[in-house]
Amino acid sequence: MYSLFGKEFTLKHIMLPLGISFFTFQQLSFLLSVYNGEEVAGRLRDYCLFVLFFPQLVAGPIVSYSEMLPQFKDEGKRYFNSSNFASGIYMFSIGLFKKAVIADTLSVFADNGFGMTDIGFAAGWVISLSYTFQIYFDFSGYSDMAVGLGRMFNIDIPFNFDDPYRSRSISEFWRRWHITLGRALGTYIYKPLGGSRNGLPHTCINLFLTFLVSGLWHGAAWTFVIWGAAHGIFAVCERIMGHRLEKIPGFLKIAATFLIVNTLWVLFRAKDFAEAREVYKGMAAIGNIGLSQLDTVVGHTAYMNFPLMIDLVYIFVLLAALFFVIFKGKSSINRFHDFKPSLGNLVAAAVQFSIALLFLSRESTFVYFNF
Repeated sequence: MYSLFGKEFTLKHIMLPLGISFFTFQQLSFLLSVYNGEEVAGRLRDYCLFVLFFPQLVAGPIVSYSEMLPQFKDEGKRYFNSSNFASGIYMFSIGLFKKAVIADTLSVFADNGFGMTDIGFAAGWVISLSYTFQIYFDFSGYSDMAVGLGRMFNIDIPFNFDDPYRSRSISEFWRRWHITLGRALGTYIYKPLGGSRNGLPHTCINLFLTFLVSGLWHGAAWTFVIWGAAHGIFAVCERIMGHRLEKIPGFLKIAATFLIVNTLWVLFRAKDFAEAREVYKGMAAIGNIGLSQLDTVVGHTAYMNFPLMIDLVYIFVLLAALFFVIFKGKSSINRFHDFKPSLGNLVAAAVQFSIALLFLSRESTFVYFNF
């Protein structure tokens, strides 16, 4: 119940379109580009095609009018291309597997974990890592599917991820995570504020404000604001320290960056500060390992109720395998560029697609559809 001008009213739940921030941002970028004379508004049908091109409509990547319209108008792209279609199916199968098999499995752990109380050390880290991996495989999986779908239509959609968890700094992480959002924020927030042209103090202020806007873009809640501000503070500290960071061994910088990002994802996922605090307390509870809580994190159904030891092996082997994939595996960008139509790639795509279809029987939502 809220009060305004002496009258009380109830604010009901407001239904918003999926991915509203994505297509809103895309339209704003178009309007600003036209206003600044960087792009020329074409025919209404061209604009509508740009807005409604479905592969990247609800969760990005965020594309510009100037990089899409020439492709739509290219007569050579209006014919079936077997090579592009093959690489598109290959990328789509990778993205679908990431989303339906990996991300949706991890979402069970994260959903069960957030909201728990008196969390132990093991559960705290499993919960945080599960969401860290979930949001990556979920969002990068969607982006891979968008790239694949675009490729089937002979349209090149930019990649949105480039092994972000292998970054050696927070600044580098944001150059490799949600690349098109970073590009847009740099173009429409950071550079208009002055960028790095007016000395270190102004550069640091501009960096912080840009990350603060990034937090607000993700959601109108204080958890998102603090999440964005924290990333901004780390980016500012890195800018101030400058070349002194180069003396630190690369593997330590990667580990430190990953730990910072993982810790901040807790704040991003939690519905409020109280829920985030419970997970943080668990991550710091070294004296309370609490392995038995992983039964709750894994979750059970009427037809699946495994002993604790099997749950432990399952969850630790899964997380270890994902660590290997993320830090040692071949990225989607490299797989795309190295792709050649072959029997091996055909079998790989078919297996991934078939397994993903089996997993689609579960309830599934895309994390970034909420933004």
